[in-house]
Amino acid sequence: MVEQYTVTQTKKNQFTFETLTASTSEIEVYVKKTPTDNQPIFLLKTAQPRFEVEVEADDFRPYFLIKDQQSEKIVAERTLPVAGMNNFRDMGGYEAGKGKTVKWGMLYRSDHIYNAEQKGIEYLKQLQIHTIIDYRSEDEIAKYPNKKIAEGIKTYQLDPDAHAAELSAQFTSSKDNEDINLINKIIEQKENGQLISRYDIVMEQYKNFVHKEKSKQAFRQLLEIAADPKAPAIVQHCRGGKDRTGFGAMLLLGVLGVGKAELIADYMLTHTNRVERNQIKMTGYKKLTSDPDVLNYLYSLIETKAAFIEASITEIEQQYGSITEYALKELGINEQTIIALRELYLE
Repeated sequence: MVEQYTVTQTKKNQFTFETLTASTSEIEVYVKKTPTDNQPIFLLKTAQPRFEVEVEADDFRPYFLIKDQQSEKIVAERTLPVAGMNNFRDMGGYEAGKGKTVKWGMLYRSDHIYNAEQKGIEYLKQLQIHTIIDYRSEDEIAKYPNKKIAEGIKTYQLDPDAHAAELSAQFTSSKDNEDINLINKIIEQKENGQLISRYDIVMEQYKNFVHKEKSKQAFRQLLEIAADPKAPAIVQHCRGGKDRTGFGAMLLLGVLGVGKAELIADYMLTHTNRVERNQIKMTGYKKLTSDPDVLNYLYSLIETKAAFIEASITEIEQQYGSITEYALKELGINEQTIIALRELYLE
């Protein structure tokens, strides 16, 4: 059986392949212009667990077909090089049980498209996105409107409204004042002795995703929209692509049958992708306050910890048994929708 490889574009058009298996059988590697491309181009044969290939892919996003004597598998770069954005990812390639795998090139998650540069927009056009799920509030969208990718893309605003008061203070402020207003809110709570553990607010938010009525409505719509055969390719996003998008991605992949370990691993890629962005953000905060308690609290709001998404998954498993049962019993999704999702996104 072909091993699972991760693919990383280390520099333009140079891709590094790695597998955790110490020794592998000889494989053949091909490049494809789409996951369904029936004329893949041969690149090389190798038995190495780590190797590199160069592909002139200026006008398409490459997918790679890996074959051995028994089987074949499509792999691709997961975090995509969208200029101006730091967290645009393909959710394909995850094992979903019963020999099934999530299809590549149909389900994406990201930070908001407001930051996309023109070069990034040109890249996004290649992905043939049909649907955008925007979890941001009206205030956020008004301040940071998404760049237009192409004609004919349908956008749904599905605000889960699950953030707590501190984050609301930031979302409802003007661009120039949002950071200082957030800091003032935290300082006020500290001075009043009401500043709780800096992670409790985030953990509360991830439980709110499960139970809050407006949140359930938003994520029910996500599943119903995704089940429409005309919907893919879909990108779901909030502002940073961490919390609201993190829950939505976990829910959709979970309903498709992706296991808990991979759900958490997918969530934690946000940590890797936002290291530089978080450093810049904290540098800005330090210009506004030197209070270590406030700075630690601020970092907790942008940090990505496995415990956050685990809080949602644990809450669901303890009360409903599984993510699919949660979707059926609490969100009101019917069996036909679950079947449609799996038929559409699994292979």
